[in-house]
Amino acid sequence: MSKLMLIGGVLGLFLAFLGKAGPGVYDYYLLKDLADRVVLDYANLPINEVMRRVNFELDRSNVKTSKETFLLRETKHGYQVVVTQRIPLSLDIGGRTWAVPGHEEMVLHYESGK
Repeated sequence: MSKLMLIGGVLGLFLAFLGKAGPGVYDYYLLKDLADRVVLDYANLPINEVMRRVNFELDRSNVKTSKETFLLRETKHGYQVVVTQRIPLSLDIGGRTWAVPGHEEMVLHYESGK
């Protein structure tokens, strides 16, 4: 019986981790796809139109970003986009915060364009 409880506890911790980190990873891949579209498809558009399209996509996907998360810069040949997604990996269980020391957050970084 104790083996079954141990397996259930480990499975519960894994599902709690996925429930916490999963949405952040999904948002990262949405932002990564949007960055590629900005660099490849929107390169010839003016910055106002690009920002309008980016804001529409972010609103449509319900992704909340900051200036550090989705950084858009104009270059000579179009645009450069840098995506930096920070995902907290600590779990709140029973009023306590649990985290592996040195691994409190996961940082996903992507650059598109030159």
